[in-house]
Amino acid sequence: MLEAIFNPENAVFCLMNKMLDLMVLSLVWALCCIPIITAGAASAALYHAVVKSVRRQRSYPLREFWKSFQANLKKGILIQIIWILLVAMMLVSDVPLFVGLLNGKEIQDRVLLALLILKAVFLAGMPCWIFPLLSRFEESLLKLSEAALYLLLRYFPITLVSVVLLLGAILLWVWEPLLVAAVPGLTALLFSFLLEPPLRKLICREEIQEGDTDAWYLEKR
Repeated sequence: MLEAIFNPENAVFCLMNKMLDLMVLSLVWALCCIPIITAGAASAALYHAVVKSVRRQRSYPLREFWKSFQANLKKGILIQIIWILLVAMMLVSDVPLFVGLLNGKEIQDRVLLALLILKAVFLAGMPCWIFPLLSRFEESLLKLSEAALYLLLRYFPITLVSVVLLLGAILLWVWEPLLVAAVPGLTALLFSFLLEPPLRKLICREEIQEGDTDAWYLEKR
């Protein structure tokens, strides 16, 4: 009986092991986000470790996290700084305008209000795509931004769901800070189910030579 319960192939044991991995990754991610400007690299590393180690069961989660974090630290910091500046500009310029338009009754006020909301969705949606791309591709910042914008527009419904999921995770964290031990990893896991199909389409299978590359990211599980 005990052998069946603690058998590594047991479904319950596997689930518990994955949950433990997600909790450990969540805590490490939170620690790496303390400087704020490293949150981007930490998010890319979290996504990479969740997809490769938790879902595909390749290597060890912490090993993959640190490997990705170190490899993408410089680009991640740059992306994070740019995104923070854009958010600050939006808060200064758009929020007062948004509040003023809420009381407007003219058609143009409604149109401008909708455009501001769309702008906010774009700003919130870019990190949902660019950090997973950063974890997967060794490209310049410009190419990563172009790919993120393409995916944001091409898969706009997925972008909307991702933004809602991100906002929900933030609200949960604010409501109960102790959920930092679970929310980041679970959020990355849910993100992976949304984002992996589009990301796989960016990979040209013909460029992957058998035995030359471990194409774990092409697996559909």
